[in-house]
Amino acid sequence: MKKILILTLFLYVSFPLWAESWKSYQIEKGFSPKNDVHSICFDQNGTMWVGTWAGVLRNTGNAWQVQGPESYVETLFIAPNNTKWVGLWGGGVYKNEDGDKWEKVKDASPTNSVNVISADNKGNIWVGDWGGGAVNLDGKGEIDVNNKTGGAASFIGNKWIAYKTEDVKLGDNSVISIACDKQNRMWFGTYHGLSKLENGQWTLFNKQNSKLPDNDVYSLASDSKGNIWIGTCNGLVKLSGETWTIFKKENSGLVDNLIFAIAEDSRGNIWAGTNKGVSVFDGTKWKTYTCSNSKLINNRVQTIKIQGEKVYLGTSNGISVFEK
Repeated sequence: MKKILILTLFLYVSFPLWAESWKSYQIEKGFSPKNDVHSICFDQNGTMWVGTWAGVLRNTGNAWQVQGPESYVETLFIAPNNTKWVGLWGGGVYKNEDGDKWEKVKDASPTNSVNVISADNKGNIWVGDWGGGAVNLDGKGEIDVNNKTGGAASFIGNKWIAYKTEDVKLGDNSVISIACDKQNRMWFGTYHGLSKLENGQWTLFNKQNSKLPDNDVYSLASDSKGNIWIGTCNGLVKLSGETWTIFKKENSGLVDNLIFAIAEDSRGNIWAGTNKGVSVFDGTKWKTYTCSNSKLINNRVQTIKIQGEKVYLGTSNGISVFEK
């Protein structure tokens, strides 16, 4: 009986250890711009595509193939119709429909620098643009800034519709994050608050009129229950109806208050990527993975993609894949 009890206790204690599987890899060995991963996507065939500081790459199983413009990729998005969209820092927006040709989309980015590309539940493409101007390196390391205004743009049918602070209640014209929830409401994160577009009406949330802990909204995600998760530079927020729940490292198991990325996995757990690792919330308990306590390849988790039972974590020095 004593042996059975000891064995049972051993299995209970050790189960979480052997049940968690990690795999990490780099696109190029060592520190490289190709390992600075800003976006991870999967096409209709299940092939992985990544947006890096050295361009877009596609995984063939045995190697990585360069795709599209070899430039600073801020965001990569694969639409439901399998069209690939890429937003560049200082290079505008490109799309790929047939697998070979990449076409520059001139009307999508007024400033020529893009933060985020996403889609609503109807498949319309949304682009979040920089509002401070396009930044282009001229070879000497100097920057050239144009003064065109950014904002949010939507591609509906064959027409681009632009939304700017001058016309709507958008926090500012630098749109950093975009999400669409189950109720078809669009959410936009900026440096001056969170904006909601519902039935043609815009609402702005900020520190002054809501419980938003900071006006810098870096990441957004809608979960399967209809909640909106908001990643700021001063904590993580769950907005459920009109109820704001604030999570910080001071009052929860969150590893850091600067939230770069948010995603919900297949079990309903919320993953929050930070500069000091990734924290996972199951609704009750928190768990954090870092380079010190796991095989996470780098603590700066910049993007999170869920594919089946696997969680893909894009960092500044490679990709880590978690499976439980």
